[in-house]
Amino acid sequence: MPLQRIVSLSTILVQNSRPGFILSTKNQQLNKYKIKVTRDQGFGNMSRQDIELFQKMPSDMWRIAPVLVLSAIPFGNYVIFPLAFLKPRTLLCSHFWSIQQKLEFSTQDLIERIKNNKPVFRALQAKVSSIKDKELKAKWKKIVGLLGSGVHPKPEDILACKDLFVNEPYQLSSLTYAHAGYLLKMHGLRKTVFRRNKLKYRAFLLLEMDKAIIREGGVDSLPMETLRNACLIRGLNGSHLTNQEMKDWLQNWLKISQNVDKTCYSLLLHTPIFLAYNHPQNWVLIY
Repeated sequence: MPLQRIVSLSTILVQNSRPGFILSTKNQQLNKYKIKVTRDQGFGNMSRQDIELFQKMPSDMWRIAPVLVLSAIPFGNYVIFPLAFLKPRTLLCSHFWSIQQKLEFSTQDLIERIKNNKPVFRALQAKVSSIKDKELKAKWKKIVGLLGSGVHPKPEDILACKDLFVNEPYQLSSLTYAHAGYLLKMHGLRKTVFRRNKLKYRAFLLLEMDKAIIREGGVDSLPMETLRNACLIRGLNGSHLTNQEMKDWLQNWLKISQNVDKTCYSLLLHTPIFLAYNHPQNWVLIY
C-alpha cells in the first residue's frame, strides 16, 4: 500500500474516530451474540453464519489488541494506524480486510494449522499398541495404515472405532499434554494451560455449526464462498475445489458429526486428520 494512502487513511481514522472505536465495535458484536445465545437458551436457534462469526470473534480481538493499547497513548494513533495498514494480517481483524486479503490471510492461517497435522497423527499412532480390544485394535490399525499410506478412511470405518474416542486411549482426558497442544494449534487456537477445556469448547462450536448447516438445508444449500469457508474452518483448503467436491467432503464430515456428542468430542476434533490429512489441496500448501 503506497505511503501516501497509508497516511491519508490513518489521518481519517484519527480525526473521525475516538480511541477504542474498534474495541467498541467488536464488543458490541460480541455482546449481540452473547445476548442472542442467552435469549435463545443455546445455539439451537442461531444461524450458521452467526455461530461462525461468534467463534471467530476471539481471534479477531487478539489481532487488534496492540492497536487498542497503543492508540490509547497520546499521539499513538499516528504511529499504530500506519503500522496497522502495513501489517493488516497482524494488527487488523478480518472486518477491515479486503476480499483478496481475506483469501490470502486465511490460506496463510491454514498453512500454520496443517503443519500440526503430522504431530497429531504421530500421537494417534503412538497409542495403537495400548488398545486392548483385539477386534477394535485391528479396525483402528487399518485406519492408521490407510492414513499412513496416503488414503483417507471412509466415515463408516471411522465411526466403527468411535469407542476409542469415548474411552481410552483417545478421549480428551487421556490425551497427553503435547497431543492436546498440537490439536489446539491444528484448530487455529492458542496453547493454554487448560487445554482440554479449550478443546471441548472448540468441539462444541464445531458441532453447533454442523447442526446449523443441517437445519438450514444441508450442504446443497450452501453457496460457493460459504462452502469454501466451511471447509477452511474444518481444516481443508477448498480454494481450487469444485462446488461438488466441497459438498462431498463436507457431507462426509457431517456423517461423522451427526454421530458425535459430548462424550466423544475428541473424535470430531481429530476428523480433520481422518478426512484431510492426505488431501492434495492441503499438501500443496506445505510441500
